Amino acid sequence: MRKQRIVVVDDSPFVRRMLIDWISEQPDMEVVGIGKNGEEGVALAKEHRPDLVTLDVEMPVMSGLEALPHLLKTGAKVLMVSSITQQGATATLQALEVGAFDFVTKPNNATSLKFIECKNETLDKIRAARYIQNTDPKPIAIPVSRPKGKTDRVVLIASSTGGPSTLRTLWEALPVGFPAPIVIVQHMPPGFTASLAKRLDSAGTVPCREAFNGDPLIPGQAYIAPAGQHIILDSQLHLRMTDDAKIHGVKPAADYLFESGAKYLGSRALGVVLTGMGRDGAAGAVALKKAGATVLGEAESSCVIYGMPKAAKEAGGITMEFELNEMAAAIVANLTGRVARAS
Repeated sequence: MRKQRIVVVDDSPFVRRMLIDWISEQPDMEVVGIGKNGEEGVALAKEHRPDLVTLDVEMPVMSGLEALPHLLKTGAKVLMVSSITQQGATATLQALEVGAFDFVTKPNNATSLKFIECKNETLDKIRAARYIQNTDPKPIAIPVSRPKGKTDRVVLIASSTGGPSTLRTLWEALPVGFPAPIVIVQHMPPGFTASLAKRLDSAGTVPCREAFNGDPLIPGQAYIAPAGQHIILDSQLHLRMTDDAKIHGVKPAADYLFESGAKYLGSRALGVVLTGMGRDGAAGAVALKKAGATVLGEAESSCVIYGMPKAAKEAGGITMEFELNEMAAAIVANLTGRVARAS
């Protein structure tokens, strides 16, 4: 397999050195350029035509957000490297909407276990870039009309790589007055799920916020699982956070949510598996289907990475697949009992 050719762009000498060392140790990767700001990064990308650029969010001269459109034009995949700050989180989510495929956070303690976790996560995401099939700007989904009547259904959503921009596109198409609660598991590090909830909420369709332990499910309200905690439903259909171990290397994990939905909602659940690498949600999707629920999967043609939906489909957990621009209509159609067209 050909080595991935990578340009490292970061304002911090420590982070640059760290990334260079990590990448250079790998037999399937090589660093072909090193820059300390966005302007240098763009020049290096034009010169070397790398497969991937690791891009600092906050830099002098030209920020990562300013450099990103120019880097994408070279054909490189872009992995953002973000600080865990409110400003960093906001800029990172904007970068994902522009076309960066994912992000990692900078470790702030070189001697801690977090440092090793960050190394493994970074290398995993660099390798995952080989399998990205869709980094074009997300399609504009046609807004869906507000459905008539009420429903006792609950929508449970799983997403990972490519999820923030995918969720934003979905949110812009969902109707005001959406009739059901929505619970989302998006794989993100602590400090970012609250920012994602605010960005979805700003779409002005379905109100969205980070979930709190004990939240009751309210029709028309969406909840995002806080990073670092699993989220489940209890017998009273309240949201509960648990500190159980990671599964599939992630926390929160959609399998926990889906399996609790199968137990306490049965056919009243509507599962949705969106873009993402790995297989989180596959076992939970199977449990939902066995309990009589419908589970929608994002079609390969619109996924950034067709990993989670593919795993759920191959396990027998997907009822129908839809492209992203059809997903809002498919969700509403299933909630209201109409038959939607599968893509």
